[in-house]
Amino acid sequence: MFRIISDGPRCGLTKENLMRKNPVSPSGLFNPRALIAFSLGSVGALLAMFSLAATPSSGTLTDTSGPLSYTAGPFFVANPTPILFVDQGPECSGSAQPCDDFALTVTLPAGYAAAHPNAAVKVTLAWNDAGSGSSDYDLYIYKGTVDNTDGSQAANYQSASSANPEIASISPLSDGTSQYTVKVVPYTPTGESVHVTIELLPGSGSGGSTGFGGPDPTTPGVPRYQNFFAPDGTSAQNSDGEFNIGFNPKTGRIMTMNIGPIWRLTPPERLSPAKPECCEALWEDKTNLTTITGLDPILFTDQKTGRTFASNSTVGANAVYGYSDNDGDLWVPLAASPASGGTDHETIGSGPYPTSLSALSNPVNQGEAVYYCSQSFPLGPATCQRSDTLGASYGPGVLAYEGNGITQCHGLHGHVHVAPNGTVWLPVNQCGGKQGGAVSTDGGTTWSEFIVTGSQSQINGADPSVGIDNNSTAYYCYVNNEPVAPANPPEGHVHIKVSKDGGKTWIRDFDVGASHGIKNAAHTEAIGGSAGRAACGFLGTDVAGDYQSSGFPGKWYAFVATTYDEGQTWVTVNATPNDPVQSKTGIWQQGGSHDDRNLLDFNEITVDDKGRALYGYSDGCVTPGCIAGTAADDFVAFMRVARQSGGKSLFASFDTAEPVAPKPPCLSGTRDPAASHLIWKAPDNGGSDIVNYQILRGTSPGGEVLLGQTDKTAFDDTTTNPAVSHYYYVVKAVNGVGTSGSSNEANLTVVVPLPPEDVCALPGLTELTDPSGDTSAILGIVPTPAPPGSDLLSFQIAQPYASDNIIRLAFTVNTDNGESPQPIGSSWYVAMKIIKNGTTTYKGVHMTWNVTTPMFESYTPAPNGSGGVDGRFVTAGSQKPAEPSSGYAPPFNKVVIVVKASDLGLNPGDTISGFVSGVSQTAGGVITGLYDQMPDSLAFTGSYTVNSNQVCRPNAAPTAVLTATPTSGTAPLAVKFNGSGSYDPDTAPPPDTIASYTFNFGDRSPVVTQPTPIISHTYTASGIYPATLTVTDSRGLQSTNTAQVVITVRGKPPKKK
Repeated sequence: MFRIISDGPRCGLTKENLMRKNPVSPSGLFNPRALIAFSLGSVGALLAMFSLAATPSSGTLTDTSGPLSYTAGPFFVANPTPILFVDQGPECSGSAQPCDDFALTVTLPAGYAAAHPNAAVKVTLAWNDAGSGSSDYDLYIYKGTVDNTDGSQAANYQSASSANPEIASISPLSDGTSQYTVKVVPYTPTGESVHVTIELLPGSGSGGSTGFGGPDPTTPGVPRYQNFFAPDGTSAQNSDGEFNIGFNPKTGRIMTMNIGPIWRLTPPERLSPAKPECCEALWEDKTNLTTITGLDPILFTDQKTGRTFASNSTVGANAVYGYSDNDGDLWVPLAASPASGGTDHETIGSGPYPTSLSALSNPVNQGEAVYYCSQSFPLGPATCQRSDTLGASYGPGVLAYEGNGITQCHGLHGHVHVAPNGTVWLPVNQCGGKQGGAVSTDGGTTWSEFIVTGSQSQINGADPSVGIDNNSTAYYCYVNNEPVAPANPPEGHVHIKVSKDGGKTWIRDFDVGASHGIKNAAHTEAIGGSAGRAACGFLGTDVAGDYQSSGFPGKWYAFVATTYDEGQTWVTVNATPNDPVQSKTGIWQQGGSHDDRNLLDFNEITVDDKGRALYGYSDGCVTPGCIAGTAADDFVAFMRVARQSGGKSLFASFDTAEPVAPKPPCLSGTRDPAASHLIWKAPDNGGSDIVNYQILRGTSPGGEVLLGQTDKTAFDDTTTNPAVSHYYYVVKAVNGVGTSGSSNEANLTVVVPLPPEDVCALPGLTELTDPSGDTSAILGIVPTPAPPGSDLLSFQIAQPYASDNIIRLAFTVNTDNGESPQPIGSSWYVAMKIIKNGTTTYKGVHMTWNVTTPMFESYTPAPNGSGGVDGRFVTAGSQKPAEPSSGYAPPFNKVVIVVKASDLGLNPGDTISGFVSGVSQTAGGVITGLYDQMPDSLAFTGSYTVNSNQVCRPNAAPTAVLTATPTSGTAPLAVKFNGSGSYDPDTAPPPDTIASYTFNFGDRSPVVTQPTPIISHTYTASGIYPATLTVTDSRGLQSTNTAQVVITVRGKPPKKK
C-alpha cells in the first residue's frame, strides 16, 4: 500500500495539560479560552488605549544588583497565540496582537559562569485575577532584541501554561553582557496588571558529578540491564516519539509503539534456533494501519489474555484504534465506542473487575475490564470508558475528575493502571499544587480524589505513574518540585510513596535518585510485581536548573529503581551506562514544536513472565559524537527497550542466589584472507564481574577447542589458514564463580573485502540504504501501484574535482529498474539538514516530473502539516536548476543530480548533518504521499563534510631528481647525496609538496627514508654502486621515474715499499 505521511498534527504536538497548553481546540468546535478572548475583544478597542507598557521598560541584572521587577498593564485585548500547528511562538503585532516587551541586560564578571555552573536567571510572571477566574498570561524570553513576531520565532525560554505564576529560567549563563527580550502575552486578559520579577540564582556545587552516567558497581542481587536497539533505517527510528510497551506472557514477545508504527520484539532466547539472552531481539514491523497516523499513540497488552490494544486518537476507542490476539499478525482495526468526552493524552489499561462487579466476568472478557481514559483539551475534565467485551466495544465516558465534585485535580493525567482488587488508578500531577489523581473501586462507575501528602508539583512536570503489586499496594512514582536553598536553581527529584489503603494515606517517601545525585528527572513509569515488589523507570540528570531549556547542559540516562520490601528501601541503577538518551539539552514537556521536544511526554515500563522489568524508552542521542559528548544532541527518538538481565526480579518465585557463573556471550565475526575477526556482546555477569573470555575454534560444528583468551570483547585470530574453508568459533565468559556456557556458534568463511568507496568519483560514499521490495501505494481511496523505479535501494554522495574550481556535489539515488517517462507529479528527492552556528536549515535536490521530461533542481524544503521537514514539499520560488551533467538514463535505476554547493548554501568545511530520501507522488495537486523512503522513519541520518575542491584534484606523480658529490674516488669514499631538485607538478593551490625522500645507496646497506633531501653516505669497499632516490608527495603518491647516480669506488693503491 502507498504510505501517506500525515500532513496533519503529529503525535506529541497536542500534549497539553493545565501546564501544557495549545491555543485552539483540536476539534475546532469549542475553545473556552478563545470564547473569552472574543468577548473581551469586543470592547478591547475601547480599552486598549488604557493598557500600560512595562514600567520600567528595561533593566540590567548583575551579580550585585539584586532582583529586578516591573509591572505592565492593565490588559484588555486578548492575544490567543501561538496558533496550534501553525506557530512556534507568539504573534506580537501592535494593538491587534498586543505583547508587552521588557529589555533585559544580564552582565556577569569574568569567571562567573565557571564558578557558578548551576547559575540561572529566574523570571516570574504573576497577577491577581480580576475575579473571573479565567485570566491567563504567558511568558516568552528571546535572546537579543526582538520586537514584533509573526509566530515563526520560537522563544529560547518560555512558560506558557495556565499557571499563575508562570516561571521561566535562563540557563546556562555566560560571562560578559547578554541581551534578552522578555515578552508577556495576554492570552486571556480580564483587565489585570501583571508583575514580573527577575532574579539571579547563583546556584551551588558543580555542573555535574564526576563519573555520572557510568555503570553501577556489580552487586549480587541488584538488578542489571541490557538493551535492545531498533534496526537501522526503519520506522522504529523516529524523529520524535513517546514510548509504549506491552508484554505477552503467552508468546514471550514484546510489543512497542512510540509514534505510529508498531514493532514486535521476539527476545533472542525465544528464536529458533535460540540465541544467548544478550543477543539482539528480532524486530518486526506489525503496524496496525488504522493507527499509523494520528494525534497520540498508546499501546497496552493485557497479560492475562495476551490481547494488545493500540490507539492513535484522542476522542475514543473507535476508528483510530485496533486490537490483536496474535502480537500484531492480524489486527481488528476498530471498535464500537462512543466519543469519550476527552480530547487529549489517551491511555488504555486493563485488569480484573472489583468484587462488586464480578458478575460481569464472562468467557468473552475472561474477567478483564478494559479502560480508555483521556482528558479535555487544553483544560477541563477527564473521562474514562469501560469495555466489558475485552476492548471490542466501550461504554460512555464517565467523568474521572473535574465536573464530578473533584475540585483539586485537573489537567494532564498519567497512564491508567488496574490493581488486582479491581481498583482503577488514574494519576494526575496537578492537584492543588500536589501530586494526586482519581481512583475508582466500582469499575469506573464513580471516581474519588486522592492527594499524595508531602508532594509538590512542578509547574510543567512529568506525568506521574502508579505501580501496583500483587497485594494491591500502590507505589506512586513522580517528579517532586524539590525544595532548594535560596538563590539555587530549581530541581525535580524522583520520589516514590506507598499507599496500602487505596490512596487514603501515603507513607515511606523515598528520593530514589539521591543515590546517583539526580537533580532533574522526567518520564517516571512504575510497575508492580510480587507482594512488596515494584519498580519505577525514569530519565535523570545530575544538573539542576531549567531542565526543559534547549541550552540545558545536562546529560540524561535511563534509570530503574526497585524495591523488594514494600518501599522501605529502594535500589536504583543506570540502565543505559555510558550511553545517554539525551545530551547537553533539555526535555521539553510543554507541547508545541520546541527543538528538544523529540522525547515527547512519556515512556513506559512493564514486566515479563519471569518478573524482569522492561523499560521502553525513546533515545535522542544515537551518534558516536553525541554519545561521547563531542557533538550536539541528535534530537531523534529511536526505539529502545532496557530489559533486566540479572539480579532479583519483580517475581519472588524466580529468585536465585547470586553470584553465579555468567550467561553466554553473543558472538559475531568476519573473516578475510589474513585473519578471523571476532566480536561479541558481553553477557549478564551473574553478579560477579567478568574477568576473562575464552575463545574456542574448530573446523567442524561443535568441534571447537581452546584457542586463546582475552579480557576484551573482541579477538583477531591471525593463525587461520586460507586453505581451510570453514572455521567455527564459540566464546565463553569467566567470572569469579565459574565459566559460562558457550556462545552461539560462528561459522566463518573467507570474504574478500570490497574496495573502499571514493568520494572523488561517482557514485561516491553511501549515506542511506533501504531494503528492496518495500514500495506500496494508496492515494486517497483509489489504490495506485508504485511505478517501476520507485523502490529505493541506496543514496550516495560524491564531490569530484572541478577544473573550474566551482565545488559541485553529485547525489545518486539508486532504485530498481525504472521507466521514462515517470508519472506526472512524481519526484525522487534527497533532503538535507544543515546546522551552522547553532541554526538548523534544510535544503533538497530532486528529479521531478511536471511534464513528460524530468527537471533536476535544488530547492528549499517547506514544512509538512505537522511543522517538520521531510523533503516532500518545496518552498515556492526556491528552485534552482541543477547542472547539465544530471541525468536519468536506461535502465533508469540511477537518479543523478549534480548541483553547485553554493546553491545549497554550503562552503568547504560545512557539514550536512543528515539526509532523508523519498519517492513522492502528488495526486490532484492536493495529497502528497510517498511510495518509498530512506530511512523508513524519515529521521535525518548520516553526515557529510564538504571538502575543498583540491582534495579530489588529480594527483600526478612527483619527479625525483638526484645529484651526488663526488661520484667517484678511493675507498672509504664519503658521498653527499642531494634530492632537493625533486618536484611535484601539482602546483595549483594548495600545491603538493615532497613529503619524504627514500635513498637506496646500492651497496646493500639499509634504505633510508627521511623528510629532508640531503644525506651523506660512506662507501667502504671498491665497486660500482647505482644509488637511487624515490620521493613521496604530500598526498602519498610515490615517484615513478628513475633517479639514479652511479658511484664508482676504487680500492686503495698498494703501499710503496
